Amino acid sequence: MIASLYKRREKLAYIILLVLFVLISSFIIFDTPSTVNEWLEVLLALFPFAFILVLAVMSRHKYNQLKDIDIPYSELSLVDLNHLVLKKDATVLPQLLCFEKQGNFVGTLKTISLTWWYYPVAVFSNAMLSFLPTTMGFYTHDEELLFYFKRKGLKVTRLFIYDHNNHFLGSYVQNDFKNVINTKGKLFDEEDKLLLKIKVSGMSGDFDLRDDNNHRWAYFYNGKFPHEYTDVFKELNNDMVEISKELTVEKKILLLAIISYLFTFRDNQK
Repeated sequence: MIASLYKRREKLAYIILLVLFVLISSFIIFDTPSTVNEWLEVLLALFPFAFILVLAVMSRHKYNQLKDIDIPYSELSLVDLNHLVLKKDATVLPQLLCFEKQGNFVGTLKTISLTWWYYPVAVFSNAMLSFLPTTMGFYTHDEELLFYFKRKGLKVTRLFIYDHNNHFLGSYVQNDFKNVINTKGKLFDEEDKLLLKIKVSGMSGDFDLRDDNNHRWAYFYNGKFPHEYTDVFKELNNDMVEISKELTVEKKILLLAIISYLFTFRDNQK
């Protein structure tokens, strides 16, 4: 699963390279630079090309390192875990892969429902989907739906969270246009009772989520990852969230829905 992630990243990088090559070549053919400054501008346009080429080569290298490594499935349920390693997948629609720190594959958060005319928006910018109505669900490694949430609202994000039996568990409210520096929101239960106030650092993405009784629900510090597990997770940055083992199943699903949403659209939450 991890090896296939790098394979998809490599393919996506080559697709972007092809698009850039066509655009730059077309510009040179139809509007050939005639001065030194104009040629310098063309050279500057090649910097993204070089960056993506390096990304493709690195993804191929990591794929070759991991392709023969057996990545087992997790024997624990998502709600039984006390941590998760979260990796954004290289897909057109937002997708988040979840692992144990040992590399065991837990499951995938992926888009379930999206109005057809939103697909061009997704191709242009994944980040734009964080402002559009969509339904996302978490599937275990054996493709069983564990929970899903529906995102609604424009200025204010509202997530409505359900279990696999379509039972409403609670909601999350986040005012996107007031979150200039930090991301702030509130988590409510099915009776609209406030359970948790959410605050995520806008610079690093760090959070330490505690309720009014100072009980820690979850903790994330950007860059914190056990070095002994970097043989499987080859990248410098690996996002690992510590999760309380004392939460009820319902509260843990609510928490995991919020965390998965925040990390799926993390780039534009900052």
